[in-house]
Amino acid sequence: MKLHTKITAGAVCLLAGALALAGLLVMAQAFAANLATAVQAARQQHTAAQTALLQAYYTRPAAPLPAAGLSAAAAQYAAQDKDAAFALWLDGSLPVFSTLPADLRPADLQPLLDAAEGGGRLYRAAGADWLLLASPLPVPGQDVLLLTGADLTAVFAARNAQLAAWALAAAAALALGWALAARFGRSVTEPLAKLEHASRAIAAGAYGSRTGLQTDDEIGALSAHFDAMAAAVQQHSAAQAENLRRQKEFVAAFTHELKTPMTTMMGYADWLRAGAAGPGDVKEAADYIYHETRRLEELSFKLLALLQLEQGAAACAPLPDRALFAAVQRSLGRGGLPVTFAAAGCTLWGDKSLLTDLLLNLIHNARAACRALPEGRVTVRSAPQGDGVLLTVQDNGCGIPAADLPRLTEPFYMVDKSRARGRGGTGVGLALCSRIAALHGTALQFTSAPGQGTTVSLALRAAPPNAPAGKEAADAPH
Repeated sequence: MKLHTKITAGAVCLLAGALALAGLLVMAQAFAANLATAVQAARQQHTAAQTALLQAYYTRPAAPLPAAGLSAAAAQYAAQDKDAAFALWLDGSLPVFSTLPADLRPADLQPLLDAAEGGGRLYRAAGADWLLLASPLPVPGQDVLLLTGADLTAVFAARNAQLAAWALAAAAALALGWALAARFGRSVTEPLAKLEHASRAIAAGAYGSRTGLQTDDEIGALSAHFDAMAAAVQQHSAAQAENLRRQKEFVAAFTHELKTPMTTMMGYADWLRAGAAGPGDVKEAADYIYHETRRLEELSFKLLALLQLEQGAAACAPLPDRALFAAVQRSLGRGGLPVTFAAAGCTLWGDKSLLTDLLLNLIHNARAACRALPEGRVTVRSAPQGDGVLLTVQDNGCGIPAADLPRLTEPFYMVDKSRARGRGGTGVGLALCSRIAALHGTALQFTSAPGQGTTVSLALRAAPPNAPAGKEAADAPH
């Protein structure tokens, strides 16, 4: 059964119970009042009949038989009040006179005749309702019982008419109540129906489904929480799908990175094993095998470093920019495209070892981008930026197309794969840099245009004023 049907049925049951209770109470009170009035009138009529019969009995000449005198007095009273319904019984078994309805059998009257003090009873005869009252008639030397009847049919008919009118009114009220309750039930359950529809849609895979309900009650709050949950599920699902896509691309790229050099290396090795190569060919094959072996070794080291970074944390400490740049210069050594360092004298908050690796990877990429230019330039700068320090690595090399910028930090992603492999690139360096930046609570920002060069920026926190100076600050050049 639907919830709105349950609400409607429950409301109608409550309405029916309320109508029944109220109607029965009102009608019971009205009937009791009317019946009490009719009984009081019947008692008064009974007393009046008793008085009139006694007066008629004592004012008439004495009769030879008591029954004859009683009968004559009763006939005289009946002639005076033709609407009077009464009967006289002698010794509890002999009817002397009666104007009661013929449908009232002696067996019906027997309980009253047997009562020494009289009493009253309700009887139904020929479709009419009667109240019979009995009391002894004080005639000396005689056991006389007076019975009077009062027709209460009108009282019961009025009650029945009230019941019929109440039944019609209650039926109309219930019909109207059903319609209103059904409309109310639908209005109450409509938000729940939307909520149920949205949940079914989400269960079927339509994660963008929302209830869109905006009410100020508990259902509105539930809907808001449901929509927030659905948004979280959609976001999580999208993130899972993106992670799966990246994992597949990572496996495919890693497989390709291994397959291409290993196939060629196996070919060279098989050629050398056959002994058909000359001295020059042997040198060429050995050089290629050595070069690709070193590249695969570098790839394995970087993948291992990336895995370690995924599980580690940065050991941050106050780090002067000059100390950081000095460490990078030492690691670069001599040779290659010159690199210009411009330190602003800032002290940043970071891990010296990790930030050195980050700058070395960025400088390596910048040098590779400028390799074909006779006037290639690579500049590393630091500058204060608000409450932090901004590090930038800038070159005037070949630049990067805008479509490739969002994917630069994906493992094995290369803008020009053939040229990158020719320079010994692995496609993992920027992924390492991105993870190092994330460990410092920031991210790499790329600005580039083909033919104009590339700028990579990294916003870091400045060292807290009260942080103790570490070894890096003591070793920094002044």
